[in-house]
Amino acid sequence: MLLGVDYVFWARSIDGVGASVAAVLINVQVVVFPLLAWAFSGVRPSARFAFAVPVMLAGVALAGGAVGGAAPGGYPVSGALSGAAAGVAYAGYLFIARSAGGTGHSAVPVFVSTLSAAAAAAVVGGFWTGIDLSLPLASWGWLAALALLGQVFSWLLLGSALPKLAPGTGAALLLVQPVLALGVGTVFLGERPTAAQTGGCALVLLAAWAAAAGRPKPARRHAP
Repeated sequence: MLLGVDYVFWARSIDGVGASVAAVLINVQVVVFPLLAWAFSGVRPSARFAFAVPVMLAGVALAGGAVGGAAPGGYPVSGALSGAAAGVAYAGYLFIARSAGGTGHSAVPVFVSTLSAAAAAAVVGGFWTGIDLSLPLASWGWLAALALLGQVFSWLLLGSALPKLAPGTGAALLLVQPVLALGVGTVFLGERPTAAQTGGCALVLLAAWAAAAGRPKPARRHAP
């Protein structure tokens, strides 16, 4: 369900601030994910985490255009909020995926999460913006390719890797995606974020790296 909520909010974020900036905004998960691990698993984040949180918030404000202006033609404030909401839902999904891993069957979690994401996206998206099925055949082909490459294939790999990694390490490795997305958005989609938005994206990535750097410390347990 959380993955479906993530998809709906992320699509709204792309519509508001563009694909490249939305791909960066979703990385608020790197801050939320260690908090979930700390709250429910007793895995304490590194000391750099306290530095990362305010930097991340400042970066989100800049990247979304709430501060310093945004590229014309979008919805910067709602796009930034949607991107942050997508990141929170994504962090919840990553935490559950990591907690449920380690069974040796990576295909089953991907199958279940994909079905539940489709159902959740249909419900949330249907009530929010509606679902348009009158797409040209080429659009359906691109959507199918996106589902197979971006969801099925990538999460088969991630589902096997996440249980073997520390929470911060797994989240940090996912930072490759927004860096590539910035380049793809600029080269192939013609997106031109403002200088303030580009600086905000850099702050988000810096904060994500800082939050994930170092090994998390297990929580101390008092003797009974």
